[in-house]
Amino acid sequence: VRYNVLSSQSGLSIIATVMVMMLLALFAAIGVSLVTTGSNVAVQEERGLEAFYIADGGLQYAAKTNFFPYFTVASPPPPDTNPKPLGEGSFYTTVPTLSAGITAATTGPITVSSTDGFTQASDGNYWIMLCDTQPTGNPTPPLLATTTTCEKISCTGKSATPAQFTNCTRGRDYSVGAAHLAGAVVLTYSWIDLGPGSNPTLNRNLNANNRCQNNNNRICVTSTANFTNTNKGFIRIVNAAENSREDIFYDGVDTTGGAICGTCPGVCLGTISCTRLAYSDTGNDNDGNYNNDSSNGVAQANGTTIYQSEISVLATSTGVVPGAILTGNIKRVVQGKIMPL
Repeated sequence: VRYNVLSSQSGLSIIATVMVMMLLALFAAIGVSLVTTGSNVAVQEERGLEAFYIADGGLQYAAKTNFFPYFTVASPPPPDTNPKPLGEGSFYTTVPTLSAGITAATTGPITVSSTDGFTQASDGNYWIMLCDTQPTGNPTPPLLATTTTCEKISCTGKSATPAQFTNCTRGRDYSVGAAHLAGAVVLTYSWIDLGPGSNPTLNRNLNANNRCQNNNNRICVTSTANFTNTNKGFIRIVNAAENSREDIFYDGVDTTGGAICGTCPGVCLGTISCTRLAYSDTGNDNDGNYNNDSSNGVAQANGTTIYQSEISVLATSTGVVPGAILTGNIKRVVQGKIMPL
């Protein structure tokens, strides 16, 4: 009897062994799959990070190889062809441009390639600046050729699809309304507003002919503590009257209140010189260029509010690297402001 029982159970041990082996094989397959998947994910994460840094490199490339306000781009889509190589991947950069030319009287809609990143100024408007097509030659940055005309425009609205600015006022702040061709770079123009009572003011009168060339005609202000760039940049002097607003480029800051500032009790801007009515047409010349050749600005009174202003381009850079085994190329898109200084 004992022999018969043992014989009848011998098949169960074989079946059990086979089932155990199948389970082990299944676990092994799952383990290999997890390792492979984890490896692919790790590769994608690594290449995704690499694509991000390549895209960031594209922004730096645009900043280093272009002079304000003109920006060439690397193979923008469509189609995505011949991007610039960098590391194990490549990048292409784009900047907002006019999709269609406008006349001197166009008030909207102004159609552009993208309105992404343009924000409202403290007055509720979207401010942009358009400059003529780049002239021949290569003037030393950041100087512009004397044939260049830049125009400041304020618009009350914008849309993403279609990408347009609407209800626009042309020729703001001493600039002149002009025709601009399709493809012109659309610059963003903004200024820092810290709220009522928080913005610095002029600390002495600034006469129309003051060009920051000696200690008594530099720009005297109460403070630059909240400026994002305290070395050099643009300030916007704001009065209620349209014809009293002025943008000024200053080339340095002196906070000592010493001899270089003359009778200024606070901080003085423009340690060597300053450009009055920057990127504007004074009526005495017809170029509106950066190095304005007119000696006259606008007379500004002690106590007038000032802002630090920014004129920049909203460049978008896309980094591309080969993807993992089961995916295509990996792309990362980075947008940033490229400052003119």
